[in-house]
Amino acid sequence: MQRNTATVAATPLNQAPVNPHQVVIVPSDTDHPPPPVLATAAYLMDMDSGATLYAYNPFMHLPMLSTTKLMTALLAVEHGNLNQQVTITNALDRDIQQHISSDSSLFGLKKGETYTLRDLLYGLLLPSGNDAAVAIADTVGGSYQHFVDMMNQRARELGMYDTHYMNPSGLLATSHYSSAHDLAVLGRYTMSNPILHQIASTRLYHIPKTSQHAEHYLVNGNQFLWWYPGADGGKPGWDGNTDFVQVVSCTRNGRHLIGVTMNTKDWWTDMRDLMNWGFDNFQWISPYDVDLQHPIPYDYDWGYFVRDKKTNTLPTANHGRYYIYTGYSVSPPILSYFDKNGGLDKFGFPTSMPDYTQGSLVSQRFQKATIQCDLAGKQCKRL
Repeated sequence: MQRNTATVAATPLNQAPVNPHQVVIVPSDTDHPPPPVLATAAYLMDMDSGATLYAYNPFMHLPMLSTTKLMTALLAVEHGNLNQQVTITNALDRDIQQHISSDSSLFGLKKGETYTLRDLLYGLLLPSGNDAAVAIADTVGGSYQHFVDMMNQRARELGMYDTHYMNPSGLLATSHYSSAHDLAVLGRYTMSNPILHQIASTRLYHIPKTSQHAEHYLVNGNQFLWWYPGADGGKPGWDGNTDFVQVVSCTRNGRHLIGVTMNTKDWWTDMRDLMNWGFDNFQWISPYDVDLQHPIPYDYDWGYFVRDKKTNTLPTANHGRYYIYTGYSVSPPILSYFDKNGGLDKFGFPTSMPDYTQGSLVSQRFQKATIQCDLAGKQCKRL
């Protein structure tokens, strides 16, 4: 199991790496520490170069949930005609009913209706329609199983060696899994496709009623799009319990990043911390604040983000504390002195990494003061 101590080199867009399990981390931000995550696995990739900026358990096999639909969409664009008319025949309707669960997220296909393949893609990626996934699979693959075979073949071609598909929707199934690294590769490739990038970045989409189908108002369930600056695509997945997976595309100041978190209960903190670190921009923005001004779809599923506070911290591997507000960690012995002498009230948030340049002395700046500790004498003081 590889963590951030591992050392995938940058590769051309559609070329698998020679060694798929070699990760060379090239951080873009060196004046902040890499953020810890609550997720079981996480990855941050530079879209243009393919360079790995951050990797935590990058090759661990985990349920990928509805991020599966990125591969379904990719094959639809590569092998289908987006203007093709797809009719929900009796046979297709039976296949849809067979391959979706009772609690499935749906586009809302009805037997006898006809849609374009383009409509199905919007129904796949925005509301995460499992019925649209089956309709696309049968249409593009000729059969459900052949399409799943196509998914696995395409995964191998892209160098996704820690991914295996059992369905086109992402429903939980034995041997249906991916890894943070592989989802970053898939995110990079799909978001380089102009059609998929455009669809994935669409917040709201209206399909008017016609003589062939009902009207649909589609809302993009990728909540990151609705509040984080520069977010412009990707796909989330959620099993309705506590397991959240997301692939996020974000562009800012001419830089394009792909972020992945898998198996997390606090997706906004994890992904925001990764993106802030990748862009080296820690200006505070919270989904809670944005939601008060412009409601974020499905905010009620997350308690309207009331848990998101500037004072929130994450534990670090060295028994320290990572402050999400400024992106800096405080560790012993400075942390002990900080806590015993007033903490945030007296010192404010950390504004630098520890400085070890003075022999046995270590110092760290905070908003209101600097703490200096003598590692040899184990004495600390406020400067």
